[in-house]
Amino acid sequence: MRFANVVFVGDTTEVLSSIASRIAKKGTASDLLIFDKREGDMAVSITVPQTYPERVQPLLQSLYMSDAAVLFASSIDSTFGEEIVAISTFSLPGIVVAESGIADRVASLVKSRLAGWNVMTKDEDVDRRIWEFILNLNPERNPEGDFWRVDVDHSFEVKGAGTVVLGIVRYGTVRVHDKLISMPGGDEGLVRSIQIFDIDHQSAEAGSRVGLALRGLTPDQIPRGTVLTNNMHFQSSRSISMSFAKENYYREAIEPGRIVHLNIGLQCVQSRVIEFSGRLELEADQEIAFEDERAVVFSAKPPGQLRIAGHGRAGKFIV
Repeated sequence: MRFANVVFVGDTTEVLSSIASRIAKKGTASDLLIFDKREGDMAVSITVPQTYPERVQPLLQSLYMSDAAVLFASSIDSTFGEEIVAISTFSLPGIVVAESGIADRVASLVKSRLAGWNVMTKDEDVDRRIWEFILNLNPERNPEGDFWRVDVDHSFEVKGAGTVVLGIVRYGTVRVHDKLISMPGGDEGLVRSIQIFDIDHQSAEAGSRVGLALRGLTPDQIPRGTVLTNNMHFQSSRSISMSFAKENYYREAIEPGRIVHLNIGLQCVQSRVIEFSGRLELEADQEIAFEDERAVVFSAKPPGQLRIAGHGRAGKFIV
């Protein structure tokens, strides 16, 4: 089975949800709305960051969860600019669906930051063309190796099943009865059962959107952002060193003492700048689990000006 995880962004939640619901069936609903569809050997999940642009965190989390993006352009404003910056930060492929009156301007704006993206207009049989774009996705996966990782986006209690988490397998293959550790925190548990699109499976490979029933863990121990893995040596830290490229249009200085927010995986944690000289050194308010991976520094302010300060890779612990 092939898996594709796609984010819809750029218009009102009502418009995005309406389009997504014409393509797929609505499932999980929180600040992230998730729609699912299976056709032939293709399983698709579409995420809509419902509380963006009021909060930028769901946008960053949705982009991390996704293999590609569909950007809807109904107007050209500061929010549209922020969406372009955010998508380019995650280097996602995608398409733009623009109102016919602004399509040419949109194309000129996105071509430098979103190389290879095509711009279509809303009057061009948009549902069919979006679905064709999704069906042609073939994201690179890594199902091999001894270790697997699942990033949790929702957790809850289910009568008769116990603790259940929803998330995406980032790499490797998770199997029923695998022992696991939740990070940060280090609590241990066991995979009781696995579901993909409400069907029981004995295993789930990289790219799968899964529901895992767990033994030994409660929902309070595994909030959004938790990393589940069978790598018992997976580490976490509050002190983080990262490469960093500052966004040109971000207005605030990145300097010692400045309070920022750090996004790694699905984790969004308030942090304090310790030093910015070549590398950016941060002290987070709480432990963050990560490997050598993308990190985004942002402001948690209301919309109106660019909140994404920049990005880089966090892969070295300060000791």
